[in-house]
Amino acid sequence: MKVLVTGSSGRIGGAIAARLTLRHQVVGVDLLPGALTAEIADVRDTVRLAALIHGCDAVIHTASLHVPDLAARSSEEFRAVNVAATARLLQASGEAGVGQFVYTSTTSLYGDAMLPDAGAAVWVTEDLVPQPRDIYDETKLAAESACRDAARHGLRCVSLRVSRCFEEERQLVAVYRLYRGVDVEDVAQAHELAIEQDCGTYDVFNVSAPPPFAQEDCRRLFEDAASVILERHPWTAAEFERRAWLLPRSIDRVYVVDKAIAGLGYRPVHDFPSLFRRQAGWPSAQEK
Repeated sequence: MKVLVTGSSGRIGGAIAARLTLRHQVVGVDLLPGALTAEIADVRDTVRLAALIHGCDAVIHTASLHVPDLAARSSEEFRAVNVAATARLLQASGEAGVGQFVYTSTTSLYGDAMLPDAGAAVWVTEDLVPQPRDIYDETKLAAESACRDAARHGLRCVSLRVSRCFEEERQLVAVYRLYRGVDVEDVAQAHELAIEQDCGTYDVFNVSAPPPFAQEDCRRLFEDAASVILERHPWTAAEFERRAWLLPRSIDRVYVVDKAIAGLGYRPVHDFPSLFRRQAGWPSAQEK
């Protein structure tokens, strides 16, 4: 399969391109050079991208302005890059006969819908109605709408709502992996599955690490998260103690990936316990 990947020099796009090169022909496109970027181009350059799309079987669109750009970029720039350019890319993909378009969206667009209600963590499935809280959320949701519109005109599309996968301090990575984080390698797996599976004309999937919790835990997670974590993973107390880390006192949301597991065949392997299996050599008390 020949696959165009936008944003191929970025953290997510690069991981996707690297995974795909094992089985597919990848055309990486980015504003910046990268190991798997074959073409330097702006995603807003419709003519250039339309030529690159020709002959491709699938398009994976990760290029976007993100939360860190909020301080430096205007709302108009966010709309131009995240919405208008996506719409033109969808049109070019449809005209080129692309078989599958995968859009890299974000769990951030749930926005204020993730505020705890009545003292319980929010169980975040794809049925939760988004309530965007900033221009980033608004434009990612609008791009999903553009994908839905393109699907009505015959282009098969999938939106993957990816949770937090930044490079950040290890304690945060570990805590977030319980309920709102994901490893970039699992993100890449989900994107590969999305170009290979028949998901119908359009669908949306959360992509995150599988939480060890159940929906009935939501009230206790908000009130006393540590006790629930220790019930699920009793060994966590010793692991956190030897690193001088604190267990979270409250968890406000849980990203649910049951739909991706059932619909995509998503099998994330980098869950919370895997961090401690893989990172057995992490420093202890000196590392905060």
